[in-house]
Amino acid sequence: MKGKLMFLLIMALLGLAACNQDTNTPGNTEPNSTDSSETDQGDKQPDVIENDETDSGGTNEEDKHDMEENKQYGNDVFKEVSVSPLEDGSVVVKGKARVFEGVFQYAVISGTEILLENHYQTEGAPAWASFEIAIDNQFLTKEQVSIELFVYSAKDGAKTDILTIPIK
Repeated sequence: MKGKLMFLLIMALLGLAACNQDTNTPGNTEPNSTDSSETDQGDKQPDVIENDETDSGGTNEEDKHDMEENKQYGNDVFKEVSVSPLEDGSVVVKGKARVFEGVFQYAVISGTEILLENHYQTEGAPAWASFEIAIDNQFLTKEQVSIELFVYSAKDGAKTDILTIPIK
């Protein structure tokens, strides 16, 4: 009888130890943990890739315009993001995103004023899914207009993985 009781006591202790919520043991770090300095990416500059596909036959201003069109921006969540002007004065932002449940947000900003804020639905992570966002020319009349691509944190609602791209 004492043997069965001892066995049940040991099994109960092992079960409780296995169910312990504290997974941070010395030398073990959580792979998805981030400190506050990593989540606040407002000061972080986006990666910019310039394609060398400009022809040398145009003027300097045409070359500059072509270089602006060929710039690609990216960070950990967004890649190959480019801005292309259309003939009617509006622009199209194209790229790829790898976001949780396929949802990210974007905002058209002039200085500190938010001109437009919306969301985009695409294929969820781990796949890189293409997106295309049309920005109407009515939002491009102000000075220093940029688009911000970002994700709202499910943990605290803060903006994370912010990619700011100048449009004008």
